[in-house]
Amino acid sequence: MVNVKFDGNKEAERVASFLEESERLLGKSLVIFQCDGRAEMSQYVRLKTEMGERLGVMVTVDCRPARPAGGSSIVDLREGIMDANEDETIDGILVQLPILDNGSSIVDRRRDEILEMIRPSKDVDGLNPASRFLPAAVRAVERVLEVFKIDEAQKIALVGSKGMVGKRVGERLKFLGLPFEGFDKGDNLNNLKNYEVIIGMAGSEGLIEESMVKSGFIGIDLGYPKGDFSPEAVKKASLITPVPGGVGPLTVVELYENLAEA
Repeated sequence: MVNVKFDGNKEAERVASFLEESERLLGKSLVIFQCDGRAEMSQYVRLKTEMGERLGVMVTVDCRPARPAGGSSIVDLREGIMDANEDETIDGILVQLPILDNGSSIVDRRRDEILEMIRPSKDVDGLNPASRFLPAAVRAVERVLEVFKIDEAQKIALVGSKGMVGKRVGERLKFLGLPFEGFDKGDNLNNLKNYEVIIGMAGSEGLIEESMVKSGFIGIDLGYPKGDFSPEAVKKASLITPVPGGVGPLTVVELYENLAEA
């Protein structure tokens, strides 16, 4: 068995070069809201900013640090999104997750309510259910499926299928005619041994262990920040997207594929 690691940086560079040569993004504008309590750009936002500037995009990063005395920055974020929605000079809006309020990450309905405020025509990250765009992470997974030549003959397991992005990946798999079985933390993951392809997006480090997978499986790992597959499980894969350097770089450039269409 040959263990091949997918080079996400190389594939992202190929896509970025195509976008750069097409000049479809010249003059486009993107605002990124970062509301994780910091006053400076996170590494992931910095990577998105650098890619945008390379492609000719005017990128504005709006960092919303935690308010003093435990105040909430969520009201400010809502106002910022509404202003960006109405600003005709802005083509795309992105709210970088996680969103923190009083030092705690907001999830589920509160998070979704904020994302749903983004005008669908400007939601280039695709996290508003009404968005006209596929989420950048979903586009990245689809590109990997094409590179790996995954088809309906292979049994696919989606781990983290009930998560915000996991649901969207599941919807896309159905659209592409690729049957899959959904799993989440708490399910019997030993059943993963029955699948040729495993997509991990539970965001739980090392959740998928060596004993749960069969030799020669294909792994697509979106677990952030450390990866859903344990190092021992990775060694049993015939094809694997590593963390870091796998799907992550593709999610950055796929964001700009969306912006090019905005």
